[in-house]
Amino acid sequence: MDIRMFPIKVDRTAAEQKAKEKGGLLWRAVFSGSELSEMRQHFIEFKLITFEAVSRPTIVEKLLFHKKEIRKQTITMLANGSTGSVAWVENMPDIVTLQDVDETCVQLSDKSDNDLIRRGRKIALKVIHRFAGGIPELEVVRIETVFRPYWVAFYGDVAEGKKVRYKPIPADACDSYRSF
Repeated sequence: MDIRMFPIKVDRTAAEQKAKEKGGLLWRAVFSGSELSEMRQHFIEFKLITFEAVSRPTIVEKLLFHKKEIRKQTITMLANGSTGSVAWVENMPDIVTLQDVDETCVQLSDKSDNDLIRRGRKIALKVIHRFAGGIPELEVVRIETVFRPYWVAFYGDVAEGKKVRYKPIPADACDSYRSF
């Protein structure tokens, strides 16, 4: 199977080192007594949704400020196909093609495109309304499938019917941040 994906920037040894550190205090509490047993590479399907936002001047802007121009901007959202979460993309990383990927390492999207578009539209409207004012018209320009690589660290014995602890480590070195 050939897939389009974000490039891998974290190699296996760096991911193993990060997995052995077990993260912060909460991660150490969860994984206490468990040793790293296996590392696997995993690819999760994401959707890149590109919207075109068209903002027309409000009546107040027309009367008081004499604004008549229609503003257009392109917005890209990254939607996780397994959880349905959507994030605003500011800097788009390169996309590469990986050939002959084992299908057992690939996790396809569980969510429909319409559901991901609805969630992306909701976030885009909130952000634009908060920072630019008004309510723009959002139109979907394109939807692309892209896979995000992960290293999955398993702790303890990996066997069917047993509870296994795992920690996903992004292999593309991209993190998501919250701003308060």
